[in-house]
Amino acid sequence: ALEEGVVSPTEMIYDSGEVNIGGKIFYCLEKRMGYGAHGNLDLSHALATSCNIYFHEIGFRSGIDVISKWCKYFGLGSVTGIDLPGEEAGILGDKEFKKKVKKENWYPADTAQTAIGQLYMSFTPIQIVDYVAAIANGGKRYKPYIVKKIIKSDGSIVSETQPEFTQIPIKSDTINAVREGMIAVTNAIDGTAVGAFKDFPFKVAGKTGTPETGFEAGKSSSNGVFICYAPAENPKIAVAVVIEKGVWGANAAPIATDVLKEYFGLNAPISNEEKASPEVVVLTK
Repeated sequence: ALEEGVVSPTEMIYDSGEVNIGGKIFYCLEKRMGYGAHGNLDLSHALATSCNIYFHEIGFRSGIDVISKWCKYFGLGSVTGIDLPGEEAGILGDKEFKKKVKKENWYPADTAQTAIGQLYMSFTPIQIVDYVAAIANGGKRYKPYIVKKIIKSDGSIVSETQPEFTQIPIKSDTINAVREGMIAVTNAIDGTAVGAFKDFPFKVAGKTGTPETGFEAGKSSSNGVFICYAPAENPKIAVAVVIEKGVWGANAAPIATDVLKEYFGLNAPISNEEKASPEVVVLTK
């Protein structure tokens, strides 16, 4: 929406608690839970609070063809090419997919649902982390890999993987606006993941997600997803956490916190007394 000039980072969109798009009523989750609607929101605040109404609206304004185009730029719904067998492509749920699989036409309400990742959209964790890494590094979509180098016993190199990336044609102003909102997710007073990062020694940029499974009314729940990169000012690592039946995306944030603490060496060293305890298992690299 930012790239297509549909919305600016500072434009206010009003969340009254519900919106009618194509004859279907969409509700603000906070209103459903009895907390009231968000009112006026700019992009940063909408990302921080994860307001569905805001993204329903700008998704509808943009249209499904624009959403599909940018999903493809970021590699969503296609294999990343990682050096592992059996990688799934996922589903890019656009007009083409619905016509081919569902044999149905596309409607405005479909676009509104797709804009928040619902309806037919289905992506893999490696696609999602590749996507957030591209936001972190300024628009380079890298081909992920597991094996960096293969070396013989005599020390000679059999093969070495060279980084490969595609530059996404996206403005730095757009990337920076999204980054600002992702930082608000973990730092603003009403950010959806602020609780997991309130005592963190540096800023982390993140986003919560709660993909619906269709079984929320029964014995199951939605999935919990959290993506992030850190440090926000000078990214070194991108993380995607997926908890099947995790209920809320916010539930996945503490796991990302643990990953970051370990990666950056923030965990307190285990004392000799703790190591000697029969209840402590020490894992070494």
